[in-house]
Amino acid sequence: MHRLARFALLVVVVAACAYGVTSYYTGRRSEDQWTWPRLEFHLNTAQLTRIHALHAAFQPVCADHCNRVAAAQLRLTALEQAGGKSSPEYAATAVEWDAIKRECNAATLRHLQAVAQVMDPDQARRYLAMMVPRIARSDHQGPRGVR
Repeated sequence: MHRLARFALLVVVVAACAYGVTSYYTGRRSEDQWTWPRLEFHLNTAQLTRIHALHAAFQPVCADHCNRVAAAQLRLTALEQAGGKSSPEYAATAVEWDAIKRECNAATLRHLQAVAQVMDPDQARRYLAMMVPRIARSDHQGPRGVR
C-alpha cells in the first residue's frame, strides 16, 4: 500500500509539472485573434481598428445565419428520423436550408470585400484569394476559421 501511495503521489507531481510547463509556454505564446491578420497582412493600427469595427458589426449577422442554419439542420434531422427524406416538409426545409446557406455565403463575401477595402491593394488581393475559397468549401457545420 505504501508503494501505491508513493506511485500515486509521483503521478500527481508529474501531472502538475506538465500542466505548469504547458501553461507557462502556451500562455507566453498566446495571441489574440487580431495578431495573425495584423502580421500576415501588414495592417497598421488604423486599418486594424477599422477591420475590428467591421468584424464587430458583422457578428450579429453571422450569429443570425448560424442560428438559422442550425435550426434548419435540426428540422432536417428530425424530419429524416420521423419519415425519411421523401416528405414534402423535408424537401421544403432542405430548400430553406440551401437558401440560408446562400444568404450566409453572400453576406460573408460582402464582409470579406469590405475588410479587403481597408487593406493595401496587394494585401487585399492576397486576403481575398485566401478567404473567398473558404466560403465555397464551407459545410456550415460551425464557424469558419481564418487561419
